[in-house]
Amino acid sequence: MWKLDESYFYQLKNVAINRLSLGSVIVYLVGLCLYFFVILGVSAFVLWGNQGRVPLGEILNTVYFIWLIVFLILVVYRSICLISEKFLFKSQKFGGVVMVVYTLMMSIEPFFLLYLFAMDGNGNQDDGIGLWIIVVLIAGCIQFMMHFAFVRQGIKNGSMKKAGQGLFSSSSNLKWIVAINGICFIGLIIWLLFMNGSIIEGCVIYLFLFFAFIVAVQELIVLAICRYRFQAFAVTYEEATKYRMKRK
Repeated sequence: MWKLDESYFYQLKNVAINRLSLGSVIVYLVGLCLYFFVILGVSAFVLWGNQGRVPLGEILNTVYFIWLIVFLILVVYRSICLISEKFLFKSQKFGGVVMVVYTLMMSIEPFFLLYLFAMDGNGNQDDGIGLWIIVVLIAGCIQFMMHFAFVRQGIKNGSMKKAGQGLFSSSSNLKWIVAINGICFIGLIIWLLFMNGSIIEGCVIYLFLFFAFIVAVQELIVLAICRYRFQAFAVTYEEATKYRMKRK
């Protein structure tokens, strides 16, 4: 994909302009911040709240503080973009990477909270949820690579050219990927059902969001690559202003 010329990404040009509007980027970053904040807040309550729980060890506390630092970096970047619209355009390449990285991190972070909820009053975890989470992350990683390989092959075949069918063009390969995703999702839910005979609250939602983020982030990845490779995808502040005026 790195060797393809700009014509292979034709259909993403307007998407690049729309995604870089101040409203689109800020709304997306604010959404990530709120989502991040809720997970961190509940995690803090579980780790140090008055729930009769014992200290859960340095490892979990360290992981929490890593998430917190990452969250603060996102807040700082979003705040600067809110204060200075021009900064957003000057940092658009970095912003593209930020959106990719944080989207992937948001797909994983809820499982940290899930693990905390599975702890008992002694800080032990005996119901197999840790192994389940590991398998989920491995399955997600495999599916992420499958989707990226599918998107990459589609772009090489011209799916994003002027007359192409789009980022996720219909094909037998797509049907196989959807089938594999469905089998993994159902299999993991069935496994969950056999853990103490019940489903831990939020597991199904977290799992669905995890798989959904894996698919949704593919467009952000391709856009980030295009912004680094092609000048046409690096929209200036003046160009974006003219574009907004025309739409009005």
